[in-house]
Amino acid sequence: MRSVPSVRVRLLAHVEACRPDTVFYAGAVGLSGAILSDPAARPHQLLFAWLVPTLAWIASLYGGDYFDRELDALTKPHRPVPSGRIPPTTARNLMVLLIGAGGVLAVLINPLALLLALPATAFGIAYAWWLKGKGLWGNVSRGLPTALAFLFGSMAVQPLPAAALVPLAVMFWVHDSGSNLLGALCDRDGDRRGGYLTYPVLHGDDATVRGLTGFHVGWLALAVAWPAAFGDRIDPLAYYLPLAGCAALAWVSLRGVVRAPRPIARAVGVRAHEVLVLERVVLGTFLIAAAGRVGLAALVCVPSLAATALARRMMRGRYEPAG
Repeated sequence: MRSVPSVRVRLLAHVEACRPDTVFYAGAVGLSGAILSDPAARPHQLLFAWLVPTLAWIASLYGGDYFDRELDALTKPHRPVPSGRIPPTTARNLMVLLIGAGGVLAVLINPLALLLALPATAFGIAYAWWLKGKGLWGNVSRGLPTALAFLFGSMAVQPLPAAALVPLAVMFWVHDSGSNLLGALCDRDGDRRGGYLTYPVLHGDDATVRGLTGFHVGWLALAVAWPAAFGDRIDPLAYYLPLAGCAALAWVSLRGVVRAPRPIARAVGVRAHEVLVLERVVLGTFLIAAAGRVGLAALVCVPSLAATALARRMMRGRYEPAG
């Protein structure tokens, strides 16, 4: 009979399940949408713009652990659910609870937010339950909620997002689709064993690297071009300087897999993803600085970067081992 984990073990398991190395990103994206829409947004609006996407992100993590429990039992038995430290029903119930809480908060701040909350929930569950093993469709569906988080941030301060923000939402969508494809490359061998037909399983490493390159070029082109049409909203220096840093970090991540021997070792993909999770924090906050709130951007970005780097170091060998 399996022993019941102690309270400490269970609490640490929930910290692990919440992925503290990724959890700061979604809220930062929501904040960016709010600040870019109204640089003078009130504190409670900023809190909602950060909190709702964060709750949705954590819900997606619990949902992924619940729906992937059989695959994880085969390929990653150390994770919280297959190891028995978090019961599957607890992961499922927390997913539902967090989705519900986020939905209520979203409607309180703006009833029209249901227009975003419903598809975000649908695609998040569909990815974890079914789309993950459907090739590129899975990667693209996983990138969509970040785009919706950005638009929700805008709706936390005004009824509907301005049309000028849609290209940036698409930029986040393309970026996170590529990030998820890199994660699928890391998990290629385990997904193959579990029967998940992800893009790397279906098409191999070279096609996956071409896809990663396409996503990288796509999001960067959108980001570089956006001020040409909507530049009255931003400070060019505060926009392009951190964007250049994002591009450099993203290139370091991409270069690691481009130059790697084939088949690409899991350790190479994990290292590339470690760079990308840091780059995403900067990407999620640079628009705050570009909208004139440099101090707020630093207040969000610097601690988030430090916490992400520390959490990534502590999580290495636990939730996402490189071996």
